[in-house]
Amino acid sequence: MMRLFRNIFSSLSLFVLLLSCGGAKGELPHVDGEVVPMHYSSLLSIVECDGYTVVDVADPWKDATMQRYILVPSVMELPADLPDGVLLRTPLENVILFSGVHAGLLSELGADKAIKGACDVQYMYCDAVAAGLAAGTVINCGSSLNVDAEAVMQVLPDAVFVLPYENGGFGKLDNLGFPLVLCADYMESSPLGCAEWMRFYGRLFGLATKSDSLFWAVCNEYESLRNAAKDVGTRPKLMCELKSSSAWYVPCGGSTMGRMYADAGADYLFSAYGGSGSVPLSYEVVLDKAADADVWLFKYNSDVDRTYASLLSDFAGYSHFKPFRQRDIYACNTRYRHLFEETSFHPERLLKDLVAILHPHILPNHTLRYYEKMF
Repeated sequence: MMRLFRNIFSSLSLFVLLLSCGGAKGELPHVDGEVVPMHYSSLLSIVECDGYTVVDVADPWKDATMQRYILVPSVMELPADLPDGVLLRTPLENVILFSGVHAGLLSELGADKAIKGACDVQYMYCDAVAAGLAAGTVINCGSSLNVDAEAVMQVLPDAVFVLPYENGGFGKLDNLGFPLVLCADYMESSPLGCAEWMRFYGRLFGLATKSDSLFWAVCNEYESLRNAAKDVGTRPKLMCELKSSSAWYVPCGGSTMGRMYADAGADYLFSAYGGSGSVPLSYEVVLDKAADADVWLFKYNSDVDRTYASLLSDFAGYSHFKPFRQRDIYACNTRYRHLFEETSFHPERLLKDLVAILHPHILPNHTLRYYEKMF
């Protein structure tokens, strides 16, 4: 009952706080404390202070702070003169998630019991969430684009983990007053930058030591693979993805995937395109740049596995690429291989697949986890 009262009281207080300091914050006042060094993330700043932790999330689209969080252990009295920010009493016990990516991480950290609500549950492959939905201990909160406000109120979350977008709001959530954890990890420009967000998430659940340890294990394996692929004599020419309607979207060279292709020892044929997202290209441009590619990777989501025949029936132009003719295409069916859910915080798993495909002599005994050679 006390937990329920605290949730209601905190939510009302935070609603006022969010109204007064919502949106980009610009330059926030400096806080004194021990800075936790961020080694890869360009968006996170963590400072351990006396009795609380300050976490700043930079705005990926502007030169400003998107949100400041003040983490205070729930067993402690609130320190005097806390800096302005969104107050979160840790460890969080009731949270709603918008993404299966974060469900998988919380499960790995042993914090999945805190997941009490989820949006877009059809895309949640975490066993703990599936079991909770079946047992009624996890509430289906509808679509992330159309949140079920009544379901959210039933959970009374300590925080809702949402995905921020440029100039975007959060619909009904903006009016409910619960703290929003802005999960901008997907906007990092490097694979390990994205993975380093687990250090923030771990602190929300009182698991700083465990999340830091997991992060360093991920880093060590990723860097070992990158170093193994760094000095290869030949870098295979790599093309990726499929044509979608009139456009062919490929990752830019500065994107997380573009950087991972380089780390895997590929000559990524679209690396010259700047930016951290994807770029839409015409078929003619892709053909001009990649007709003589050595390897072709693509992802898709389907009940039926793709084949060379099915590709050809979709679009005859695929036959003009060398990997099609020489049968050097590797595909990942994300319906059954949970690449998106797993690799945000475990990029080393995907990098291992890429290195094994591009340079099989480096990992001769590796069994592919996500991609498989198409037949």
